[in-house]
Amino acid sequence: MSHSERGKDVARGCAHVFRDVLRVRAREEVLILVDDPMLSIGWAFYEAARETDCAPVWMVIPTPGPLSKEPPAIAAQALRETDVFIIPTSKGMTHTRARREACAAGARGLTLPGITKTMLTRGGVFADYAVVARAAERLARRLNGTKEVRVVSDVGTDLIFDVHGGEWFAERGLCTERGEFSNLPGGEVSMAPVGAEGTLVIDGSLSTLGLLNSTLRFTVEGRRITAGEGEGAAKFWRYVEQFGPDAFNVAEIGIGMNPRAEMIGTILEDEKKLGTVHVGIGDNSNMGGKTIGRLVSVEVHLDGVMTANPRLYADGELVDPQRFFDA
Repeated sequence: MSHSERGKDVARGCAHVFRDVLRVRAREEVLILVDDPMLSIGWAFYEAARETDCAPVWMVIPTPGPLSKEPPAIAAQALRETDVFIIPTSKGMTHTRARREACAAGARGLTLPGITKTMLTRGGVFADYAVVARAAERLARRLNGTKEVRVVSDVGTDLIFDVHGGEWFAERGLCTERGEFSNLPGGEVSMAPVGAEGTLVIDGSLSTLGLLNSTLRFTVEGRRITAGEGEGAAKFWRYVEQFGPDAFNVAEIGIGMNPRAEMIGTILEDEKKLGTVHVGIGDNSNMGGKTIGRLVSVEVHLDGVMTANPRLYADGELVDPQRFFDA
């Protein structure tokens, strides 16, 4: 594919986001917030926005340091005051106070941490999000009211999550109404658990490490990662511990609900793949839904994806995410 052809495909992908995912309306103000490593992708979104009847603004912020994920105050203010936002940054702003406050103020939008030009030409971005949204909502309704979830896999995961009293969050992908928010690619159902115990074996991909060549095994006790082993475990551990003890908090259980998502080594897409389950560690204070468990606010949220036939049991009953597409 030539450079010009690739550029046209990226432009079509950006136009698809405005038209089919955000459904931007005439004269809506759209803020495109990027950091230095993502300038070309941010500009592609800006040029696509200029082809619509919206009012786009392109804002560049410095790449946050490793121990700070909140954007500058002026950017946070702009997020609160816009109608629509798109945030293709190199580091995630999904789990930030700024993003949460923007949605609370009525802005709707997408975070796209680490998105690549290739991801804007194929894969999970191009799912039928009306279908994904319905399936995710059905699964979330099925899981609401569950007290305990068990996840097992063919490579040794056996985790028990206490989820009593919580509300499962359906990340629909679509962002068409005030205050709505999603990753893009979107499509997952998730919960910040009250408790977690057992063995977690990550075989697909892991934040900071990408696609894995071999499994990583973690011990979970009292909703905390307490030990890890396998290739890359020491490197991952060193990265996490710089954020302090709370970074080892088990923050999330998530279920991929995007039939077009692929395992590519970018967590943004990997964790959405239908047939996968992921566990997040670190911050849970900005999770969707609600939990009665202890809230942990820390400057990191990392995810590990299980692909080896992960099975989810809700109060002892096997729950197959695929069947919620067929309902």
